[in-house]
Amino acid sequence: MLKFAAIRFLAVWLSVFVNFVPFDFISFEFGSVHTRFDSTGLAESSKAARLIVTSYNIHSCEGLDLRLRCDRIAAILSRTHADVIGLQEVRAGQEREIARVLGFHVVFARADHVGGYEFGNAILSRFPIRRSDVYPLGVPHHEQRVCLHAEIAWPDDGSVIQVFSAHLGQNEKERQQQAERLASNSILENPSFHDAPRILLGDFNEKSRNGIVNQTLGSFQCAAGRSWTAFFPIVYLDRVCISSDLKFEDYHIYRTGSALIASDHAPITAVVLTATAP
Repeated sequence: MLKFAAIRFLAVWLSVFVNFVPFDFISFEFGSVHTRFDSTGLAESSKAARLIVTSYNIHSCEGLDLRLRCDRIAAILSRTHADVIGLQEVRAGQEREIARVLGFHVVFARADHVGGYEFGNAILSRFPIRRSDVYPLGVPHHEQRVCLHAEIAWPDDGSVIQVFSAHLGQNEKERQQQAERLASNSILENPSFHDAPRILLGDFNEKSRNGIVNQTLGSFQCAAGRSWTAFFPIVYLDRVCISSDLKFEDYHIYRTGSALIASDHAPITAVVLTATAP
């Protein structure tokens, strides 16, 4: 993501404010899903099969205050209460450090070398990861991209859920090609995945709520909110998309004091139920 001098200046000022003013605050941007909340501001538990998922572009764990801190990212993810997490813009090794702090299982997929580092996507899970696959999404003459897939044990009933973490390009034609690849029988519509719920987590680099990627993923319901920049949100870059056998109980952009500056993106978190749940 492009960095601007004004953004850096404001971010440093916010860093001082966030780290030294002795209070925390929570700001959620909610979707149009009816939901109930407890005293913590989190959705009340349902008796139905229920999963909390988060997608987060962590910007190599480098905050807008120029500090590189995996522990800060891990603390933010812990406060989302997510069971499954899709990460983008991960330097190889950072995913293991974050997973260690959270006590999660983890897989990583290298997409490209950026700034001398292996760079890609990760999936972290509270539940065992049974298998994983990597699907290239790269377009010639652009930064290379991948979609990481993990088959994860669904809690309580012994079944599985198919989870994908993707980071798409900034050019619209590039994104369209990548979205068509995602929606193909090779990845999301692979017949072998149709017996299990599917969740796609990612930074789609779409500025509008319903861009070309949403239109291409026609069989999926997508949740999006203004997630970039984290401290001054103006565009809908990040998504949680679910197959038709799932439904959203709640989704929101998660912001606390530290999340304003830990990355240039804010994480999006969704509470997902089976479609048959009341």
